[in-house]
Amino acid sequence: MLTTGLVQYLLTQPAVSYQLAQGNAIQPIPAPAQMTDTAGNPLYPCITVQMASDVPDYTLTGTAGLSTTRIVFDCLAQQIPGGYLVARNIALAVKAALSGFQGILPDGTEVFMAEVVNVVDLYSPDAMLSHCSVHVLVVYSD
Repeated sequence: MLTTGLVQYLLTQPAVSYQLAQGNAIQPIPAPAQMTDTAGNPLYPCITVQMASDVPDYTLTGTAGLSTTRIVFDCLAQQIPGGYLVARNIALAVKAALSGFQGILPDGTEVFMAEVVNVVDLYSPDAMLSHCSVHVLVVYSD
């Protein structure tokens, strides 16, 4: 599955993984409700992943075997001094890792093109989180 492969790929990128809580804090939406797990380990900073759209390509005889999907990576950090920069630096690392990516993901999904189409700074005042989103269009073999 594309999102699984993208997460596995990002976790192999030191510029991304070293900035995350426990080195592996990437998960599907929603973001963790608590700042730590039951053992007291931090859950932030983290990345949540969602597939915003998935559009298959068609030919006159049916599906072409390709799809274009928009994946949103929300990079989140606690709103403490420097929290915005943490979220922003994670977003920039995700952007660098995926911009122009072509190849086979760790789960076997073939990616023909990954294009970063938007990077947005946000703030979640109720959750006290700094938030930077990276939107990526991916053309892949389905």
